[in-house]
Amino acid sequence: WHRDSEWESPSIPVDFDWKQIAEPVMKVYTETTDGSSIEVKESALVWHHGNADPDFGSCQAKELLDHLESVLANEPVMVTRGQHIVEVKPQ
Repeated sequence: WHRDSEWESPSIPVDFDWKQIAEPVMKVYTETTDGSSIEVKESALVWHHGNADPDFGSCQAKELLDHLESVLANEPVMVTRGQHIVEVKPQ
């Protein structure tokens, strides 16, 4: 490493093809759930429903979780549900 050289990220091969599967699914749920949003992180996607109707948001989160687990079954990711969120991240 030289002080004048460009910064390099560690070259760990990370496959983010799953994001191209998960994000459109999350967008559908965001469009049908007022008050929800998608947070795109470097290595995760998070669907937030804390500002949505509590009952409807919770119901949508359960459906989204099931939908994502189904379409991402063969991908190296985990789909988890937390407090007002559904998160997809690498295993």
